[in-house]
Amino acid sequence: MIITRIIGGLGNQMFQYAIARAMAERNQDNFKLDISFYPKQTLRKYELNLFNIQEDIATKEECIAFRGKEDFLFKVKQRLKLPLNRPKTYVKEIKNPIFDEKIYSIKSDVFLDGFWQNEQYFKEIREILIKEFTPKNSISQEAIKYLKNIENTNSISLHVRRGDYINDKHTNSVHGVCGIDYYKRAIAYMNRYIDKPVFYIFSDDIDWCKENFDFIENKIFIDNTKSAFDDLELMKNCKHNIIANSTFSWWGAWLNQNYKKIVVVPTIWWSLKPKLHIATDQWVKL
Repeated sequence: MIITRIIGGLGNQMFQYAIARAMAERNQDNFKLDISFYPKQTLRKYELNLFNIQEDIATKEECIAFRGKEDFLFKVKQRLKLPLNRPKTYVKEIKNPIFDEKIYSIKSDVFLDGFWQNEQYFKEIREILIKEFTPKNSISQEAIKYLKNIENTNSISLHVRRGDYINDKHTNSVHGVCGIDYYKRAIAYMNRYIDKPVFYIFSDDIDWCKENFDFIENKIFIDNTKSAFDDLELMKNCKHNIIANSTFSWWGAWLNQNYKKIVVVPTIWWSLKPKLHIATDQWVKL
C-alpha cells in the first residue's frame, strides 16, 4: 500500500496526489491519503475531494504504522533536531523539486512525505490525471460565460499570485513575487507569436491587477467566479498560459490540452532557491 501525506494549498495537494496515483498505477497497488494536517490548522483546507479523484483516506492507525507516531515527544525531538525513529516504510523527499529516481524503484509499502513538484514522477499518467482533476460539480454560471469567450478567442491566461506572498514575511522571503516587468516581458512574447491575443487575468488580488495592468490591450479580468475550481477550469481551457511562481497556475498550464500551447513562466521560482525550478522543459522562462 502507498500512503501520501497531503499538506498545503490545492496546488501542493495535486502534486502529492499525483505521485501516489502514478506509483499505484505503476505497481498495480492501492493508495491512500493522509489528510491529518488539515484539522490542526486554519490557513489551508483539504480540497482534493472536490475533484473526480480516487479518494481513499488513510486511518490514524495506518498512518502511525507507516510513518510513526508524531506526538508531543516527537515534535520536541524534531524542534531540537534530535534523531527521529521512523518505520522503514517512511520516505522523506530529499530535495524538492529534484527528481529522485529511487522513488521509481520502490515496490513495497511506503509513506510518501514531501511536495514532489516534478512532472517526471507522474507524467506517464497524464491522461488519467487530466480526467481525475476535473470538478465533481459543474462550474458556476459566471465561469461558464467566461469559458465561452475563452474557447472562441486566442485566449491566454495570466495569473498573479499575491495574498500570502505579500502579507506573510516568511512566505515572501521564500517565494518572492512576480513583478510588473515579468508580465510585460511575458505579454510582449505572446504578442510576438499569437495573433489577436486576449488576456484573461486571474488573481487573488484582482483590484491590484486592475490598477497596474492598464498597459495590456485586449484584457478581461476574471473577477466574479465562485471558487478556485472555477479559475482552474478556465485557466486550463485557455489556449496559452502566463503563470506566476505558483503551483496553482502551474497545474492550470500543465492540464491545458492544447498541443500547440505556449506557457511562459518566471525565470526564478523561489527567491531562496534561484537555481531550482519546477517548469517543464517545453515552457518558456522569462
